[in-house]
Amino acid sequence: MLAKIPRVYWAAAIIIIVVTFYVFSTLKENRLRNPSRFSINVFSGHDFDVPFARFAGAETLRGARSEELIAEIEKVIEQNGLPADVFFGLSSSLSKEEREKLQELHDHNIAVTLHELFGAYYEHVPNDPDKLLNDNLEQLWNASPVGEWDVDKEALDRVQVMLALFEKKRQDVRKALENASNTVFYYIFNRPESLKTFSYREMMVNTGASKYLADYALLEEYVIAQALLDGNIKEAVDALAYIFRITDLASQLQDVGVRADVAHVRLRTFDVMQRVVLDPKFERQHMIRLRNMLQEQHQNWIPEHLAWFGDRADGIKFYHHVTLHGVDALEDAEFEELERRRMVEAFQQSFRAHHELDKIFYLQSMQRIIDVSRQPFIQRRDVLHQINRERLARANTYHPETGTAMEPFVANFRLKDVDNFMQLFAQDQSALRRALVATYRSLGHSNTDIYRDPYTDQPYTVRRVDGLLHVSAPPLPRPFRVPVFTAE
Repeated sequence: MLAKIPRVYWAAAIIIIVVTFYVFSTLKENRLRNPSRFSINVFSGHDFDVPFARFAGAETLRGARSEELIAEIEKVIEQNGLPADVFFGLSSSLSKEEREKLQELHDHNIAVTLHELFGAYYEHVPNDPDKLLNDNLEQLWNASPVGEWDVDKEALDRVQVMLALFEKKRQDVRKALENASNTVFYYIFNRPESLKTFSYREMMVNTGASKYLADYALLEEYVIAQALLDGNIKEAVDALAYIFRITDLASQLQDVGVRADVAHVRLRTFDVMQRVVLDPKFERQHMIRLRNMLQEQHQNWIPEHLAWFGDRADGIKFYHHVTLHGVDALEDAEFEELERRRMVEAFQQSFRAHHELDKIFYLQSMQRIIDVSRQPFIQRRDVLHQINRERLARANTYHPETGTAMEPFVANFRLKDVDNFMQLFAQDQSALRRALVATYRSLGHSNTDIYRDPYTDQPYTVRRVDGLLHVSAPPLPRPFRVPVFTAE
């Protein structure tokens, strides 16, 4: 039979095979060389093309089937909110110059510096992942005063030997901070050992270096304590400037966890600054410098909705890992919560059966959170309470036919602390604005009503008590007090 087929048809068939192979090979090669330019129909039956590389770290979203989920994903894509957009800047194709810029970010990333200097002092252990095991650093923390900050000379003398062990580390961070034009606080990209070449899909985004901000600030606190004992106010203000500089850099990152670490450090620093300002040797020139530092922090303040925008991208990446690895992708605290509720197996079954409903609730809730976080905190409460009511109402719910749990487990993990984080961020911003108002009023500026409290959207209360100006905001426990250097 084969022998009867004319040769011309054989030749045509061979040509077609060769051409087809060439076309597909070329497409594959182009995709590998420049995946950010390889577009495909992402959702079956939907004419919606996006660069393939933009789904790096969230490839499982491309399997969405629910019309409602597809609509939410399209909104995220239109907002450039996918993990690759946020973490790698892949909302547009990366040029050679842009890739070099990413490498430059790593080279000047002070998060890498902090991790290298302080990471060895922490060891992750079961049931207490952040337990501090290094005796020297732990003793420094235990000896440092908290709250109504003051200087204890005897306590300071007892830790001089330990402080000397950390002096080079403190100077190394300062050196990095002094390179103001290049230094950034950015993500640390961890490449798995099995990965031999650079791949956006496999790179893990690490923001854990932000927990070392407090360790560095602690070392500067001891410098401030010694400076106050020596009567050297300039040196104390210099140390404050370095703390504010590194918190300013870190707060630029669109990450809720990093922003929370920054808030804790900065709130503590305001307690330290209170002691510096009330020192008998503190003068008008020092107040001017503090005002300028605080004004820079205020001008560089990143709107909070950008942090939640980044958090949603991190949440999408988290859903991807849960889809691939199930319960093994959860954090220890999340797994322990499921164990406590005896819901580990229910979680596995629920996510397999109802993961799209979980994702829909999460993405819709996060969009509301992003939108409402543009408003003063007092105007957010109704929306936050409504999301929490919806979240709690879905707990312990089951499918009427299959009996599988329909609780949005992953969304609950991601959304349950939103209110607490927002209150912390408002407290941080309120403390900054309160101190800024105090410095301005101390220097004789009376038009400070433009700095409004983020909780109430009202101006701060300023009173004069025993020769000091007291600037108050209701959620904060104590007024910020400053001497008056110009008569009002």
